[in-house]
Amino acid sequence: MRHDIDNGLLHNAIQAIFVDLTKLDEVLKKPVAEMTGMEKFSVFLKYAPNPDYRDIVNKVIESEEGLAVAGEVLMSISKDERERAIFRNRRIALADRESDRVTSERIGIKSVAKNMIANGEPMDKIMLYTGLTAAEIEALRDTE
Repeated sequence: MRHDIDNGLLHNAIQAIFVDLTKLDEVLKKPVAEMTGMEKFSVFLKYAPNPDYRDIVNKVIESEEGLAVAGEVLMSISKDERERAIFRNRRIALADRESDRVTSERIGIKSVAKNMIANGEPMDKIMLYTGLTAAEIEALRDTE
């Protein structure tokens, strides 16, 4: 593997660690003090979101400063995700409301234009009052 900029070899610069979270049942039987750092990290990764494992996860977090920081970040992210979801839902609702308003406005304007057409009002007057283009008004004439 080579560096993107200077094309130098990236030896010892990248370390890949694969963690098999499916084998943690045996690790959970150990006291936290006997777990390796990787085992503690694995327990944290797999069980932190699960309230049924809150006690063991808290013990693991208390035993490693890095995991304590990770736990705080996880809690912060969880709160932020909830707040983002609320904000996103509000934004979608506002966008839907605005879309409905614009659609209603367009329907109202076309209705006014159709009434003006039916009453024989001149094109320039209909354009002035509705803001529609001549082509849009002609299209409305064709639908009658």
